Amino acid sequence: MHLNLSTFHASQRTLVPVDSYLDRTTFHLLLPPPANSANMKIGNIFNILLSMQSLRTQLLHNKAKTYGPLILSASPNIAELLAGIGYSHIVIDMEHSPTDISTTTSILRAIDSASRGKVAAASVAVQNFPIVRAPAHNDVAMTKRILDVLRPPGGIMFPMIENAEQAAAAVASTRYAPHYRNGIGIRGCAYPFVRASSYGKNVDYFDIDAQDLLTIMQVESREAIENIPEIGMVDGVDVIFLGPFDISCSIGEMGNFEKDGKVMQLIRHAERLVRETSEKKKAMNVDGNGNGGGLCLGGFRSPGRPLEEMFSDAVGYQFVCGSVDLGLLQSAASVDFAAGQEAMQ
Repeated sequence: MHLNLSTFHASQRTLVPVDSYLDRTTFHLLLPPPANSANMKIGNIFNILLSMQSLRTQLLHNKAKTYGPLILSASPNIAELLAGIGYSHIVIDMEHSPTDISTTTSILRAIDSASRGKVAAASVAVQNFPIVRAPAHNDVAMTKRILDVLRPPGGIMFPMIENAEQAAAAVASTRYAPHYRNGIGIRGCAYPFVRASSYGKNVDYFDIDAQDLLTIMQVESREAIENIPEIGMVDGVDVIFLGPFDISCSIGEMGNFEKDGKVMQLIRHAERLVRETSEKKKAMNVDGNGNGGGLCLGGFRSPGRPLEEMFSDAVGYQFVCGSVDLGLLQSAASVDFAAGQEAMQ
């Protein structure tokens, strides 16, 4: 990235032109005066620039890592609270929760209001990328409705992907015809009139959505794991996301996550396949836009597994969901209840 930064003084706002080949041709930033320094540190400017890039660009081209929770509560209030914490992504679940498309829209608005465009006290831009997990991988109409309310940059996750054919069909459902495989994208086009394009005000939406949409395939069975080399090579697949509980169920070992047990052996095998496929994909220069961005490893945190191990270079996770909003609430409520009971004895 080449930066052309003018001097920044606390007494004035300064327009900073930025030339970037990673995400957009040109940025112009209007930065507020820093609170505690006469001159903004260059590191803070880099942090702000990084936050302006889509999560897809950060993961595929900058080798970034992201950690965040899953929302099962269908609560915009909880989503707003979590977005303000500082997580770099939040997954809104429509597969196992009562969340419908109307509630999803409200949750997305809550996340946007709490994070996008905000600047923290350290002059670091706050950006939270919403990811919506679709209720099914083959519901074209629902995928269209999700994308019509999801303002970029963000992402969509498809559950229970078993093979490359299902992955290709899922990706095609996210793409307008001109943007995928010589015109076989099948997403219906109402972009001038939907929330995703700011109701037509974002005139570049038709083009930038394919660039900025992080497309995630959830692999959750033994059969799907063996198909990772083919699933991962599908144009437009950015992340292979492992679901440990469903993987454990697929081999009759539900919830058994012993360190050297059958489930963890299978998960480690899946992780190796993703790493190998990513290297192959980089070498072949195929990532949906021809940018050679490879493939990211993602997944839920297995019970008891250290996050440091998952994010290590040896294992290679870049996208991890380590908590569920209802689980966080339950844990905090249990501690509060125990404190109250102890105090009344």
